[in-house]
Amino acid sequence: MSPGYAAIAARNVRLGYAFRFLMDFGFWVGIWIKYLTSVRELELQYIFLMDMPFWLVMASLEAPFGALADRIGHSRVLAFGAAVYALTILGFGFTTNYWMLFADYMLWAIAGACRSGADQALIYDSLKQAGLESTFSRVAGRGFAITVAAGTSGVILGGILATVTSLAFTVQVSCLGPALACFIALAMVEPRVEHPPRRYIDHLVDGVTFAWREPRVRYTVLLSALIMMATFAPIVLVQPFLIEHDVATGLFGVYQAPLRIATVIAAVLAHRVALRAGDRAVLATACWGLVLGFLALALFDTRPAFVFFALPAVIQGIVRPTLDAYLNGHIPSDRRATVLSTSSLVLSVGLAFFEPTIGFIIDGVSLPAACAFVAIFFAITMPGSYLLWRRHDAPMPAVQPLA
Repeated sequence: MSPGYAAIAARNVRLGYAFRFLMDFGFWVGIWIKYLTSVRELELQYIFLMDMPFWLVMASLEAPFGALADRIGHSRVLAFGAAVYALTILGFGFTTNYWMLFADYMLWAIAGACRSGADQALIYDSLKQAGLESTFSRVAGRGFAITVAAGTSGVILGGILATVTSLAFTVQVSCLGPALACFIALAMVEPRVEHPPRRYIDHLVDGVTFAWREPRVRYTVLLSALIMMATFAPIVLVQPFLIEHDVATGLFGVYQAPLRIATVIAAVLAHRVALRAGDRAVLATACWGLVLGFLALALFDTRPAFVFFALPAVIQGIVRPTLDAYLNGHIPSDRRATVLSTSSLVLSVGLAFFEPTIGFIIDGVSLPAACAFVAIFFAITMPGSYLLWRRHDAPMPAVQPLA
């Protein structure tokens, strides 16, 4: 292990933590649905309908931006994405109609695609260059904990800020975090990973082909997408739940903060839990735990039932670092960002249809009906995906770069 490479890895890890915090700290996160429906008078079902083109555009850009990051440098792509994200949030703060909202969503898709896979790839390759890749699971857990901690801080302070100023101002000022993150990304040092000279299109095709033809990677990507869809569902459901049960804006953060704190604690402990229980036990428990959590929300339509959102929050904290470490361990360095972006692509395509469906069920039927739909959907899809993944979860040699 080279001391110089170890220092670079440590520096990139610290900057990576700072980048995550600034990108995910936003006063707007906990109040944006109420802002759009109350201040801008937009309908919930049409707000969520915007997510369909958003996720599809993001899906179409995931692998290309991942390949671009592998080609020109992850830090440059991350910096560009942060700048676009800052512009996106500022646009949300001034939007007055669906067309402006649509434009903001398209910018948001570009920003998300830039970040997808590139941040993980840079950190993992930095650690691998220093011979420290075995620590990635712990770093990923801490990084995810920082992400959730940033969101928690933003949610709490955002509710207070919205009460003493306005919902619109709270959204507008949130652009400062990503703007600073742009400079943090540029300060990262690219690891010296030898990539064979290839055309951009060949690089892209090879990365996607690798993700498809390796069964262990393919089914990990599928199972990961389903679990992340399930843990994403509370983002759609929590604020409508608080609005339906007449919770004051200033208390939005008070309600949501414990969920995020639970995720932080779970993420910090994820490495130990995975080592003791094993990946199979963690993922099987996660699948059924998510189904039971949403089923409980469907059956109990009362304010105290909000506590059931804690179940997907804890599961997200444990599973996300576990899957990240598992997937990174079986991807060659020269295709890492491309393959990780392919994983995000699958998630994006699923959310393109899943999220608007939840929105229309909430507006057209009821919130409990939307929770029941989520529970039934994952009760049908998760068991088969888990069994496919487990079937191919057998010891295999470390992945080598393709010739």
